[in-house]
Amino acid sequence: MKKVKIEKALGMILAHDITEIIPGKKKDVAFRRGKIIAREDIEKLLDLGKEYLYVFEGEVKGIHEDEASVRIAQSIMDEHMELVPPKEGKVSIKSKVNGLFYVNDRHLYAVNRIKDVLLSTVPNRHPVKAGDIVAATRIIPLYINERELKKVERVGEKGVIRIRPFKSLKAGLVITGSEVYTGRIKDGSHVVEEKLKHYGLELAGKRIVPDDVSMIRDAIIALFDRGAEVVITTAGLSVDPDDVTKEGIESTGAKVLFYGTPVFPGAMFLVARLKGRYILGAPACVYYNKYTVLDMVLTRIMAGEKMHRNDMVKLSYGGLCLNCDVCHYPACFFGKGL
Repeated sequence: MKKVKIEKALGMILAHDITEIIPGKKKDVAFRRGKIIAREDIEKLLDLGKEYLYVFEGEVKGIHEDEASVRIAQSIMDEHMELVPPKEGKVSIKSKVNGLFYVNDRHLYAVNRIKDVLLSTVPNRHPVKAGDIVAATRIIPLYINERELKKVERVGEKGVIRIRPFKSLKAGLVITGSEVYTGRIKDGSHVVEEKLKHYGLELAGKRIVPDDVSMIRDAIIALFDRGAEVVITTAGLSVDPDDVTKEGIESTGAKVLFYGTPVFPGAMFLVARLKGRYILGAPACVYYNKYTVLDMVLTRIMAGEKMHRNDMVKLSYGGLCLNCDVCHYPACFFGKGL
């Protein structure tokens, strides 16, 4: 490969992609690697600010950026991902499934410490859909030596990124509140049902019960008996004397793993486990906030995680929703705990 003045490049083979940028309108490849430079290309190349080109000449040492990026991507992705063909030296990796994305930050940083290698990802525990881009990689020069790629591949063997596909779960819904049970207040739980549907959960059943410990307990157990793998209760978790949802959950024999989370909205949130199945006590904010701590915990359970108190403590980092005028969740920092 050699550098030549553009007027002397006629008939030579271009050694790299050349990008055209039109501010606010376009960023794309104008000339691809391997193109034989023709006379009519000269003016266009000059318009792109190119006075010199790299062209192939004789034996090329090292691995070209396209092949290198493909090898880096293949060394780090799992079976639930696929790569997008190289473009301008960059290879993107996308998800083949709906699931939760995980990144080992220590190994990610190790890759980026390798000379001339760049790798970036979406945040840890980012919920993804099939087709979503989760990572991108490229090298800095046009060619890289084999030694550096081998270093990347050794780190890749330790596990850099992965996706856990969401499980198809059956969910039960318990609506608590005497005002809803008696009909004084209209049941608004359709918003929660829509959320479950959005995440691909099947509704195993719904019960509306008053603020009564035994009736809350019986409703939860009945939904588990109907095949629910997770039961979600709504409201009744504040410090008001009429709020007895926590007591109703405890009376099932379930172990309360944590009550209260450093997440806003969703502070008065409860997670309990009964014979390996989860009970999620959602506060009333799920009726009027589009996204809450319920979304974070629910997706983790769908990905097969076991809930621990320490996980909730870490949610304090990124646990404050700013209630933006236009919501872009999950493409924001909310819920992206450590």
